[in-house]
Amino acid sequence: MKTLFFLLITAIVVILAVRLVLRLIQAKVRGWIGEKAVSIILKFLPDEYTVFNNIYIEENGKSTQIDHVILSPYGIFVIETKNYSGWIYGSENAQYWTKNKYGTKYRFYNPLLQNYSHVKALQSLFGFPMLYFVPIVVFTGRATIKGHYPNHYVIYARQLLSTIKAYRKIVLTEEILTTIINKLSYSSFETSETASNHVNQIKDGIRERKAIIMQGICPRCGGTLVHRQGKYGAFWGCCNYPECHYTLNEQTLMKGGAS
Repeated sequence: MKTLFFLLITAIVVILAVRLVLRLIQAKVRGWIGEKAVSIILKFLPDEYTVFNNIYIEENGKSTQIDHVILSPYGIFVIETKNYSGWIYGSENAQYWTKNKYGTKYRFYNPLLQNYSHVKALQSLFGFPMLYFVPIVVFTGRATIKGHYPNHYVIYARQLLSTIKAYRKIVLTEEILTTIINKLSYSSFETSETASNHVNQIKDGIRERKAIIMQGICPRCGGTLVHRQGKYGAFWGCCNYPECHYTLNEQTLMKGGAS
């Protein structure tokens, strides 16, 4: 009887492990397919646009993976791709957005914030101010964007080319453009070791972020987290509001600050 029970438990553990691995593989493949779809779309840009796909750049000992970077006389377009299905909710300043597919909800990190970190890495590399950059979040697949983003580009793949081509004012000279194309070519790289290191850095960053939050410190600006009462209940917000919009709901804090 004990042997049968042990075999049953072992089988359940193996099945759960296999399901978890398959889910991770599916997520990775889905992301790869989305990036490939966007890279194909970007091939239809004229020759004055130089496209970099799936690049890693390293600044100050930290690597940053960027889905797509387009260098052009009209600006530097930085694209984050999400290959999701379902309804997409989330505000511009929220830490997480929500995907709702047939009633099943899934939280994912705000791609606007994610892409902002990519822009900052490129700013550090090129030494250019923000006005030269155009951050864009593109949803492929069967996503339906439910949020309203007046200050950012959150678009469907079919809108990507027209969004890029709408910029017609020349902001980068041919000489500067040649320089930054060469710089990005020499600064970007991709190896299996790089990808692994990048994932480990993300995990380390999450752990550091949780530790900071649990000390009552805002992870964005270093301000003090203040307990407040809002329309939807109690939450913690940065004392530097409205300059900093970081918020954390009370339940998340009780779970260890996994925000």
